[in-house]
Amino acid sequence: MLCRRRASVSDTDLRSSCDAKPYLVPRRIVQPTINCMTFLMNVKSPTYAFFGEAATLAVSVLLFAFAASSPRIASAQSPSKLTTFMTDAGWCWYQDPRAVISNDKLVVGGVSGQTGDIKVSVFDLKANKLLGTKTLHAQFESDDHNVPAFYVRPDGSLLAVWAKHGNEKIHHYCISSPDDYLQWGQRQAFKHDYPDRPGVTYQNLLVIENEGLLFNFFRDGKTYNPTFITSDDDGNTWQNRTHFIADEVDGRHRPYPRYLQRDANTIGVSFTEGHPRNYGNSLYYADFREGAFFKADGTKIKNLDDGPLMPSEAERIYQGSDTTEKPDGFGSVPNSAWTCATATDAMGHPKLGYTLYLSNDDHRFRMASFDGTGWIDREIAYAGTCLYPRETSYTGLMTFDPEDSSKVFVSSDVDPTTGAHSEGKHQIYCATITPTDDISSIKWQPIQHDSGIRNIRPMALSADGYKVLLWLKGPWNTYTDYATNVVGIVLERPR
Repeated sequence: MLCRRRASVSDTDLRSSCDAKPYLVPRRIVQPTINCMTFLMNVKSPTYAFFGEAATLAVSVLLFAFAASSPRIASAQSPSKLTTFMTDAGWCWYQDPRAVISNDKLVVGGVSGQTGDIKVSVFDLKANKLLGTKTLHAQFESDDHNVPAFYVRPDGSLLAVWAKHGNEKIHHYCISSPDDYLQWGQRQAFKHDYPDRPGVTYQNLLVIENEGLLFNFFRDGKTYNPTFITSDDDGNTWQNRTHFIADEVDGRHRPYPRYLQRDANTIGVSFTEGHPRNYGNSLYYADFREGAFFKADGTKIKNLDDGPLMPSEAERIYQGSDTTEKPDGFGSVPNSAWTCATATDAMGHPKLGYTLYLSNDDHRFRMASFDGTGWIDREIAYAGTCLYPRETSYTGLMTFDPEDSSKVFVSSDVDPTTGAHSEGKHQIYCATITPTDDISSIKWQPIQHDSGIRNIRPMALSADGYKVLLWLKGPWNTYTDYATNVVGIVLERPR
């Protein structure tokens, strides 16, 4: 069933995407609409020494078949293999970008589940080889919330920012050499000044180019709400601490946002009232630009100077249960949405991916697309069971193809189409989803089969003619206890 909400819109309210500098917003290449196809090939994956026993695994590799007019193509004669880009690393999904492509290099961030090291790995996409791994902060904290976020600076150097999971009032950061992403400058710290004890969490780096500002969005320790600081010198210094979104539910709740660089001067945000463990969340959306909040159709909501955005002021995309009550045996509140992924379509319209908690053993993936006049919201896949009992709303997650958001990747431990339990653990699936599709018509295809090992938290990125799909592979017990590798496939290369 498609759920469409219409909103009035005038020609003057519609805003086209602004031209962006290459280092701020990657150039969009519009591909022909095609189906997500698989090219099956048995390849040997790396041996994982810390899985308990060494195992060489056969996997099925997915490639996209592009039209001859495409400016780049993944060749079926020499398909990319499953590659390990970083060992002993994990990430959460509330920090971005966790990986970037620059100067023909794939740079991946991770935090060790064994030592707590904050790490950066550099993979040469042109030479197809790993150049090495650099530890930015040794023995920082074993917690997936601490993974660094990156920003490609105008001179080609990288900014990395990271923080602990609410344990200190500091964002740590450093800047790389523009010529060697394994060489990093002195570590610096921005110390937040407020009287409350809890520290900050998360980091998300986005820009508003016409204001000359780089934003770091995070969760504040003072309010537990989304907040930002800004930099006017590409991350050398930070200031302007500002409360961005405020919760409205009685008690101390944490809205969970996922941010979107909608264009060079607009930041989109999809968010909830709180954590599904504590509240039956709805899903909301707003754009931020020119110091004000707007609906997706350009209708102004209010200025930030008038106070942080409240959920009731934003567009409600999905109606949750709006309660704190949990039946016996439920670790989270039933009918609770949680933010998961964001993207734009070929027209620059926002597209949102989110999960819905029904029970500990039944989660669903949903997708909401804005078509220029209203939102189309529907269920697209079964997400399966929770990752572990302590966090009953955690799923394998989903991501969009950054250049063709009709292509969607999900991680599920059940058949995404039927919900039937599979014989193994979370696997990665792909489908092409049109505006008229819902779960009854979508054809999910596995891109690998590795039933004994978890494959979770996919992330796709593209730049410079390359497109890469990454995910975490290996044991995952809790957000502080995991032994995963960052693996993936190079889906496209420049001709």
